[in-house]
Amino acid sequence: MKRALIFVAGVALVAIVVHVGFVREMPRLIMSKVVSKVAEGAEANEFRHPPLPTATARGVVRPSPDLAYSVCALDLGKGPVHVTVPLTAPYTSVALYSATTDNYFARNDREADGKPLDIVIVGPGATPPTNVPAGAEVVGAPTAKGLVLVRRVVESAAAYPALDAVRKTAVCAPL
Repeated sequence: MKRALIFVAGVALVAIVVHVGFVREMPRLIMSKVVSKVAEGAEANEFRHPPLPTATARGVVRPSPDLAYSVCALDLGKGPVHVTVPLTAPYTSVALYSATTDNYFARNDREADGKPLDIVIVGPGATPPTNVPAGAEVVGAPTAKGLVLVRRVVESAAAYPALDAVRKTAVCAPL
């Protein structure tokens, strides 16, 4: 009986350790896969502007065909990154995601008062740089790697070329 209890306790301890390790690391593995897939072909800290999603597109789960996406794989290991996103009607949003899939920042055109969304992202524990452009919002990231996701509503096929030209002027670059 005593041996059985020791065996059960050992199995339970191993199960707990495996479970905690899995829960801790799975978000990092998921985000690593997402970043490599959606930012494919782009360098770190550089926007990629994929074409409009179709019924077969699966870079993200169930992408909306009414949204034009832009993505930037963040690497804050070498310093802050400056993100500038010009606005397009009828809606533009910027969301920042950590390496653990947490959304730690979001802004949209309604909060921007008609000005481009201007953000300086600093790594975990970093002090804000002294050369932050006037009007830029400084955001502290919880992890050194992550993702910037810009979403823009596309009103019609006729409106897309002008919207696409504007979105390609967005900047994601080291400060």
